[in-house]
Amino acid sequence: MSFLKRKQTIYLLFEFLRRPFYKLYLFRRNINSKNITIMGKPIIINKGNISLGKNTKLISSSKFYGASLDKTALYTINKNAEIKIGDNCTLHGTSIRSNSKIEIGDNCIFASNVKLIDHDHDLKNRESKDYISKDIKIGDNVWVGYNVLILKGVNIGKNSVIGAGSVVVKDIPPNCIAAGNPAKVIKKL
Repeated sequence: MSFLKRKQTIYLLFEFLRRPFYKLYLFRRNINSKNITIMGKPIIINKGNISLGKNTKLISSSKFYGASLDKTALYTINKNAEIKIGDNCTLHGTSIRSNSKIEIGDNCIFASNVKLIDHDHDLKNRESKDYISKDIKIGDNVWVGYNVLILKGVNIGKNSVIGAGSVVVKDIPPNCIAAGNPAKVIKKL
């Protein structure tokens, strides 16, 4: 067995032994979850409500998935904020920041360094600490590529693919491929 294979096997063994502690970490942060897989410790700041569907994977392990992988981060900024992730989703170093509501359907895959943010600052009143928020909704079977930014008020239809490096500022219809900055539909599926 090569050195790299042994190193990965040992790392997976340690991750298996750490899982109960990760589950305790989620429990102490009031995360509603069922039968999820955690690789590496995610960052969770929960002032609102975070719900993870069954068989969801939170992958934050740069040791096994590459050095450029950020930790998966889930933030709810206030007590009314909500993050709802459906069943069978995979988040590779994904950052989700909610001030109102972010809803992700079933069977979605997020590549490394994807960011979802449902709020921004009021540019007219820069001294204000209030945010301007609009919900984000992502349908079932959506695949989001590497380094994508999804901003407030966006709805992405089911079975869509968002290309790497895209900035999504407008709704994306179902069954299509979208890419670019700003993201535009480039092909119907």
